Amino acid sequence: MDYIKPVITKTYEVEGIKNLHLKNFSGNIELIGHEENSIKVEVFATVRSVFTFFIIKDPLLEFDFDTHNLLMNVVDDTLMISSKPDYFNVYNWFNFQTTSFRIYLPATVNSYSKTYGGKVALKKLEGNHAFSTWGGDISAEQTKGNVEGKTMGGKIHLLECEGKINASTMGGNIFVAANKADINIDTKGGNMYIQNHEGEIHCSSWGGNIEAFNVNGFLECNTAGGNIYLKNVNGNIGASTKGGNIKAEVNEINQYAWFDTAGGNIKIALPLEQPMDLEASASRVYTPMFTDFSGYQTKQSIRGKLNGGGANVTIKTLAGKIDITNSIFSNTYQPNKPNTPKEVFQQNEEKKSPNFSKIKPPVANKPFDKNEHEFVLKPSYDIYFSVVFCLLVGYAFTCVIFFTLKISHLPIDFTNIYQNIFYLTLMSALASCAAIYVFLNFIENRIPIDWVKIFPLMGCSLLFGNLFHSTLIWQDIGNNLWELNKTAAFYFYFILPVLISWAYLFYWLKTRSITRKISEQEYQLLNLEKLKSKAQLDALEARINPHFLYNSLNSIAGLIHDKPDKAEEMTIQLSKLFRYTTGRTEENFHTLADELEIIKAYLTIEEVRFGHRLTYSIDCEESILEEKIPRFLLQPLVENAIKHGISKIASAGIISVKITEEEQNILIKIHDNGPDFGESFGGGFGLRSIKEKLKIVYGDKATIDIKNQPEKVVMILIMK
Repeated sequence: MDYIKPVITKTYEVEGIKNLHLKNFSGNIELIGHEENSIKVEVFATVRSVFTFFIIKDPLLEFDFDTHNLLMNVVDDTLMISSKPDYFNVYNWFNFQTTSFRIYLPATVNSYSKTYGGKVALKKLEGNHAFSTWGGDISAEQTKGNVEGKTMGGKIHLLECEGKINASTMGGNIFVAANKADINIDTKGGNMYIQNHEGEIHCSSWGGNIEAFNVNGFLECNTAGGNIYLKNVNGNIGASTKGGNIKAEVNEINQYAWFDTAGGNIKIALPLEQPMDLEASASRVYTPMFTDFSGYQTKQSIRGKLNGGGANVTIKTLAGKIDITNSIFSNTYQPNKPNTPKEVFQQNEEKKSPNFSKIKPPVANKPFDKNEHEFVLKPSYDIYFSVVFCLLVGYAFTCVIFFTLKISHLPIDFTNIYQNIFYLTLMSALASCAAIYVFLNFIENRIPIDWVKIFPLMGCSLLFGNLFHSTLIWQDIGNNLWELNKTAAFYFYFILPVLISWAYLFYWLKTRSITRKISEQEYQLLNLEKLKSKAQLDALEARINPHFLYNSLNSIAGLIHDKPDKAEEMTIQLSKLFRYTTGRTEENFHTLADELEIIKAYLTIEEVRFGHRLTYSIDCEESILEEKIPRFLLQPLVENAIKHGISKIASAGIISVKITEEEQNILIKIHDNGPDFGESFGGGFGLRSIKEKLKIVYGDKATIDIKNQPEKVVMILIMK
């Protein structure tokens, strides 16, 4: 029995090499961490031939450099590897070679890998690693550090990782298990399955289901049309779906939890013995008998304090029902257990190529209870509209071509199809409707790239066009249609179903794009409304902080006799600060100028309190003063600088707020000369609320970063 062996093996000493840059045309990539002070590269090659109809994959014993370009060299501090076929070699027109890589990396080397037609797997790596593939699966196992992965249509598997991970797929499922990391995952159409996770995890899906079990820390999950199922969840929780149901079992809530759906039902088990501020609204709300509740409760809504009040809990559905209980759900549903991943490159039987093992996928995309609300987006109106659309477009094409040829007096004979124009155009339109129906329901969601969709749609249109046109042969409508082969009209009606289908596809893609943008805006507004009460509580906590208020009033009292002008100025600034913070407004944004006025008022008051121990500066470019940002975005950060920085030192303290425009982005820097940020600083409630606000409003278009070197600074970058 033969075994697959690498056709090329090279070893590079790691001294002087900090990065790996790998670009592959077609084939798998596997990066494995090891403790040796070297980089080991193994190259595998297989070929498919036209003579075997590209079915059999044969391993190569030697690498063919005449037909395939393979480069491996060190440039500065980077090991550069690239592989692609020689497109001008006639051999490659009849044979398709796949080149795969398995590379062993030490912990000191970062990597960037890309393949257009294979899978990517990372194992036991440390450091920073980015990788992408157009159509294959991606996986990360036992990694430590920063990992960023992207696939156009494959699945994602994340197992036993630590650090920070960002991963996205256009349509595949995502499986996450046994991680201790901050994870951000996104899929446009697949399901998500999360199990045994510790840390922060943000997950979003356009239409798939989201299931999470045994999660401790921070969980935020959003889906446009799928269901959400949570079990044994602890910490801060957020779950939102526009059309699905939510079923959740929560053991403990830290600061807040929110659950909302636009049209589905919500069934949730809460720790009702825990103090909480509870708010719920639906068409009908079912609850057990509360032992210690103060507030109001109706059949449609609840708002009040449970056990004296505590964590903020919000549960809302626009059209469904809410069922709140303190009992644990039935354990009949058991989560899938992941299989132990195997090696990407296996030594198997003869003529078997490098292969990725498959972890058991998430459960199918189906409702939790078929008797409950189901979200269906296939109204009959679409069918009628498509028929009318195709008929109008078909007759429009026919009229334009026919009258253009008539006016041009070209030597084309249309007389033999005068009687059949109506029937031919009708059959072309109906053929296009059939092709569009089959394409949109069975093919479209499997193709992630829009412009590629025109080719399978063209095939469907030609197929149904021939079938529908052939039905006219058996009808007595005047002429034998086979004679049309001799005229240009035959070719026109041959491609007419394709033209109609393309026109409909263009319209459908544009409509879907507009609908998605509207849905995104509605979703952002929904989340902003959801966090509105929480944001107001944050601002309220800052503005009625008793220590801040008492100290300010005592300072004013001490200045009234000796420095009445200073006392008056401090009173004006305190009044201005309270006017900004207590002013009732429905707007979620205001200008940078308004935010800086709040900061200036706050720092002026603190400057009087601290005396010579505090000086501050505020610098903002005039061109961006009218740019809008979320309200009370910066004031909590300045307050943190006072609380954790200036108040900790006895010498002169300095706070600097600088806002600039860099490459069409807004860069905000808040610096103080107090002690360095501690390791647990990022976990504070104030900073977490800022991160959540940026995430909800801007998504991936805003970042917040904390640094101690070269200077202590908090930086916020907002993309315009």
